[in-house]
Amino acid sequence: MVEFALVLPLFALLICAICDFGCYFFVEHTLQWATREGERLGLVGGTLNDAKGNPETTAQSIVDTIKKYAGVAVDPSKLSISIFPITPPYTNPTGWQSELDSGGPGDTMRVITQYTYTFFTPFMAYFFPKGNLLIQSEATYRNELF
Repeated sequence: MVEFALVLPLFALLICAICDFGCYFFVEHTLQWATREGERLGLVGGTLNDAKGNPETTAQSIVDTIKKYAGVAVDPSKLSISIFPITPPYTNPTGWQSELDSGGPGDTMRVITQYTYTFFTPFMAYFFPKGNLLIQSEATYRNELF
């Protein structure tokens, strides 16, 4: 009984950590997949229709695609999505946050999706500032000559 009382808290902590990091990696992978799917739509200049059947811009179509696919794991309203052109040396330009510019034919573009993950196990939250961890996924692509 004493051994069980000593081992149970450590075992419970280990199980909670495994579950918490499993959820974290699921969210991270889902965001990367959603970003890649949005990027694929953008590189061909594809567009979607809004709820009323009107065509959207390419940038808005990319955002809607990312939110649709990321909605499997996270609340889409909590995503921060940026789309912007980049030039050599392929660094992010100043003020890229919240920019929605899908660029033109042949432009090199970058899509960045950010989400703040909150750990649900209180013990795990102590290891990270404010119990949160920023997940950022990005995709860089060159627009086709559409």
